[in-house]
Amino acid sequence: MKKKLLLVSLCLTMVAAMALAACGNPDKGKTNALSSPNDVYGIGAVSGVRLLKSNMPASAVKSFSAVNAVANTRTCEVKLAPSAADASESEVKGQSEKFNEYFTALDSFLGDDVVSTSTVANTDSNYDYETKMTITGKDFNGETVTYTMYYTETLVETNSTDENEETESEYRLVGIMTIDGANYYLEGERSEESEKDESETELKIRAYADKEDKTSYIQMEQEYSIENGETETEYVYSIYAGGELLEQTAVEFETENKDGKVETEYELEFRKGASKGKYIVKREVVENKAEIKVKYAIDGKSGEFRIREITDANGDKQYEYTFSDGSKQIFD
Repeated sequence: MKKKLLLVSLCLTMVAAMALAACGNPDKGKTNALSSPNDVYGIGAVSGVRLLKSNMPASAVKSFSAVNAVANTRTCEVKLAPSAADASESEVKGQSEKFNEYFTALDSFLGDDVVSTSTVANTDSNYDYETKMTITGKDFNGETVTYTMYYTETLVETNSTDENEETESEYRLVGIMTIDGANYYLEGERSEESEKDESETELKIRAYADKEDKTSYIQMEQEYSIENGETETEYVYSIYAGGELLEQTAVEFETENKDGKVETEYELEFRKGASKGKYIVKREVVENKAEIKVKYAIDGKSGEFRIREITDANGDKQYEYTFSDGSKQIFD
């Protein structure tokens, strides 16, 4: 599917439990989705690079400042008869293009299995890194999709204390992720802290469209912690251009056991800038066809819309958004 350039001024953050209540989706029977630091690392790297890819192809431009010059993207809207849609739905339509960019970056991680990863020693001489990671997710229709990352992680410092059985370790990493035949350069840092029955991992990784331009990139920070058997995972995405922070996003994944199957959803919230509102995104199967149900809450008003995958006359995939008033928007 073709990707559009992301319009700037989009900021999202993690939805708290209050947001679930606002959207009429209480946090019953739900758990955090990702079960290992490798899974957290894999999904964060893939979504960060896909977001970078949708913003700025590595072969096309060298700075995110170029995004500011692009105001017109190919959005097709099918307008039906006038309706009495409330202000919140009109606002959702107005910012749906921005929402779609993040949905596209994360659309491989919905369904029965959010992600799985495997690592082996790298034997590919084309990539001068120690480890090869294969990340597996599911596409819109539930079909398996895989991504490959090559990286080297180096221990920089470690400290331990006998008194509290506490150990702290810091790592540096460099690598390459390959998506659709293109390579994206990665740099990052990881820290681990363990103390008796508690552990915490923090990862910061940057994806560059141009390896020589270190001032323009997407940075993904994750926090993955375990305490008394409870796991919490949060992803925060920041877009920098010329060293200046333009946007920030946070996402949290959750799983739910429904009818004997584990389903995954994620939660978003527009916090700053022109866009606002809280969103819960979940994959469903309706009449044997996959659909995405999106619940939202804006200024105390709630509603929902649905997304399905269609093809155009050339066979290219598109996303069709259908709102409660029957109107539709189509994105390449």
